[in-house]
Amino acid sequence: MITVRMFGIQVPEVRAMIYCRECRKQVTDCAHFVAPLDVPAIEVFDPKVKTLAYQRNGHILEISFKNGQVWQLFGVRPDIYDELLHATLSSFLNFLAHRYKAAPVRKRSLARQAPDAEPCPACKRPMTIQHRTTGSTPRILWKCEPCHQSLWRSYATESVRERT
Repeated sequence: MITVRMFGIQVPEVRAMIYCRECRKQVTDCAHFVAPLDVPAIEVFDPKVKTLAYQRNGHILEISFKNGQVWQLFGVRPDIYDELLHATLSSFLNFLAHRYKAAPVRKRSLARQAPDAEPCPACKRPMTIQHRTTGSTPRILWKCEPCHQSLWRSYATESVRERT
């Protein structure tokens, strides 16, 4: 669990629920979330939008809102992006967002993908996934059938806890 220190008190971090159009339900993270763009973001002066980033070769617009949510719109032409930079963003985005495929962006610390298999530390054979958690620190319980080893691995940090 991630906690935030406020006024000398440890407070659990509250993650916003987002409606995933693909899963058709409220989630904090899912397989349909995409990795952040690796391009510089431009700060904008808007009551709701914090920054815009644009990948010209992929025609992807990334919008970072002041409430913490980040979304990407796909298939946005460069001339639309250029127009966006000179418009009142909130009203323009309301008009624009429904015309493009959109996906929420996971936090950078969650963008690391878990592998399909891990080698067993004891016998070096591939282990299988026994259990997977989601949330701010995704974790996987790996199990090696031949030697009965199990270990938890976190993919937001490098910590590992082994159990035999």
